[in-house]
Amino acid sequence: MNVAIEHIFKNPDAIPSLRDNFYKIIESINDPDAEMHEIAELISSDIGLTVKILRLVNSSYFGLSTQVATISHAISILGLSPLSTLVLASELMSHFKDIPENFVTTESFWSHNVASGIAARQISKLKNYGNEELMYFAGMVHDIGSLIIYKEYPEKSRNALNQCNDWGINLINAEKSALGFDHAQVGGALMEKWMFPEILRETTQYHHQPLNAPSYKKEAAVVHLADYIVQSNQLGSSGESQEFKLDQRVLKFLELPMKILPWISEKTKESFEEVYSILSQ
Repeated sequence: MNVAIEHIFKNPDAIPSLRDNFYKIIESINDPDAEMHEIAELISSDIGLTVKILRLVNSSYFGLSTQVATISHAISILGLSPLSTLVLASELMSHFKDIPENFVTTESFWSHNVASGIAARQISKLKNYGNEELMYFAGMVHDIGSLIIYKEYPEKSRNALNQCNDWGINLINAEKSALGFDHAQVGGALMEKWMFPEILRETTQYHHQPLNAPSYKKEAAVVHLADYIVQSNQLGSSGESQEFKLDQRVLKFLELPMKILPWISEKTKESFEEVYSILSQ
């Protein structure tokens, strides 16, 4: 880990702690011996989380043909993997609301990242990769490192954004010039600190340079493409206004034609407003 990034993580105020109940829920979901009713009881003990999950499960995002009234029912229909991503998404949005408004508004930041998650899920579903909900979460957290550097290094971050927005310098290069590291590296380090799966560390750290990812090039490429689609449709922002440069090699790597992008854009926009309104409450 970059020495300067290590310095950030030594500051306990820089990295929000996730609730104990959240860790208990995730541990239960990932425990092969856990009873379904135990998981349902843990989630149901958090009223706010329960309401969000049930609203999402019954939204057009999942497109279920039957109404789901309980967490137990949601588990039986969706399985545990989609449920874990909903828990993660809800928890992070509730913990990262203190965004310095002079960089980007909370609504704009999370709009961009929620939309990126939806686009990543759509791409993964289109390609039949079989990890749609994990890719949704990967898209949703890809820019989370920006929130940390905005808070910890406001002046240097502003300088980097000015270089990007006013002079057309690549954001990653501008951040490295101003800070010695970039938001993708910080985000990857955060995934590691929170002990999230390695795939999430790589998709976060390499979303600007997906083909450099050591083990998860395909997944990082999906997030990169999702990021491009969302920025092209101006669905929120993570702070930079410079047009996102799509790595054309990504389309070839994913075996996707450019003409499919408008279709993915429309599918993303169809679900965005509903999903964002639920998660942001």
